[in-house]
Amino acid sequence: MLRRFSSTTALPCLCVALLVACGSSKDGPSGGSGNAGGSSGHGGATGNAGSTSNGGQGNGGSSGAPEYAGIQMRVATTAASSGGGQNLLAFTGGGAVRPGLESLEYYIYSVQICESLQASGSGFANPTGCLELYSGDRTRLAYDINSDWTSLADDARELNDGFINLLDASSRQQLDRTTELSSEHVRSYNYGVITWSLPIKVKATIPLGDDTFLYTHDGETQFEIVGNDSFKRYYTKASSSLGAGPSEKAVVLLGNGGNWFKFQNPLTVTSADIEERRQWVLDLVFNPEGIVKGFAGDFIGAGNLEERNEQGTALRTVNVPMLDLAPIPHRLDQQVVRESYLASMSVGSRAFDVRLELYSVDGDPNQTIYGADLKTLVTAASSSVPPEIAKVSYVVTEDDGLSFQSFKQSPLISGFSRVSEELGTTHALVSCATHENREGAEGGAAIVLDSCPSANIDVTFRLVGRTLLDGELPNQLPEADAGPHDAGPYDAGTSNDGDAGVDAAL
Repeated sequence: MLRRFSSTTALPCLCVALLVACGSSKDGPSGGSGNAGGSSGHGGATGNAGSTSNGGQGNGGSSGAPEYAGIQMRVATTAASSGGGQNLLAFTGGGAVRPGLESLEYYIYSVQICESLQASGSGFANPTGCLELYSGDRTRLAYDINSDWTSLADDARELNDGFINLLDASSRQQLDRTTELSSEHVRSYNYGVITWSLPIKVKATIPLGDDTFLYTHDGETQFEIVGNDSFKRYYTKASSSLGAGPSEKAVVLLGNGGNWFKFQNPLTVTSADIEERRQWVLDLVFNPEGIVKGFAGDFIGAGNLEERNEQGTALRTVNVPMLDLAPIPHRLDQQVVRESYLASMSVGSRAFDVRLELYSVDGDPNQTIYGADLKTLVTAASSSVPPEIAKVSYVVTEDDGLSFQSFKQSPLISGFSRVSEELGTTHALVSCATHENREGAEGGAAIVLDSCPSANIDVTFRLVGRTLLDGELPNQLPEADAGPHDAGPYDAGTSNDGDAGVDAAL
């Protein structure tokens, strides 16, 4: 059940959480003890579980007390032109929102938490002091970095076993794990790493800004050589027009099979935790609303699913993102609270929204931020593809408010103040850099554009929802933080098997 959370007033629940309620399977300790890397030094309270002794699911004895200390991992998320026209006259774009976003499937190889690593953009190196919480079959869909990857997409089309649809409760049960902790795992975990196979499966109907829709269709996965470095860019050439429904499941290839995440407050395991058999839950959260984007018309750029004309020009494209997670460690009996803020930005000819989501633990008087996530979203006013926005690595309290910083500890958003009132607003500065500014373009700024009106753009953020995440996936909300749910060509009453649906109070 999804419940609206309120401290002093009921806030409209315009955003939604998909939590994976993990089961009771036990995975023995894995991962080694590497060389110690220093803790981040940021954040206050650690993520340890305190003195609570309620057992992790599946490891309780007859008395109900846990047999060992453990970490329960859960993966959690929050929320057409016909005839194949050959001459589209104007740009339009949109993001898939449920129920139009029907499936998003990754073949996950591994989830680890680590004491330290060296981060750079979405890349990472030298992870040390790691504990593996989930391990999949790495022999399937394996690839060589220098080989032709089109056969991977073909293999994925024939393979269903092992793919996890993050929007479906029964599919997510494949990730259920409780990992036993022992003395070799005593350390502070500051980072995590998730890896997956390159082929991703998606089925979506995407409402565009001109009241038409894009529909995913599979086809043949190909590559083209681009750039001076002869880079292989892979895309799936749709077998039918993306402007003609209904949607079908498509396979696309991502160029990167892994990502890292950072604890804003480290998850610290002590010897006392092991002796007292304390239990953690680690929620890995993301919001699916609006992250699968579609574009049609002029200047749409490349996608990993494309419809092209006879001259090879892309007419319609769909982009499926890398999996980007925020880790929230907490006690078994605690719930995660998500605050969703939305800001509309207009920079030159670029119009787009910025979504900032903050994760804390219900009942914490300090409202400590354990996770933060930034995304750019397409709006009806967008006349070009929105810029990507940098990942938040650090949340720092400064004299003028919160500073959300990159892996380089450069401010992405600064001067931010949290608000509590219904649809309350706050001002903050979003950092902007040009492509020529190498330092800013490589992790020193939130957004990178051809030109910036200033290095720090004054933006108004509005609190659009505060939500308790408690282990269920709602099928549909009246509205979504990625934009309004259009009834569109899909059945708004369609449900995902195994999920509880939306609380009638919403």
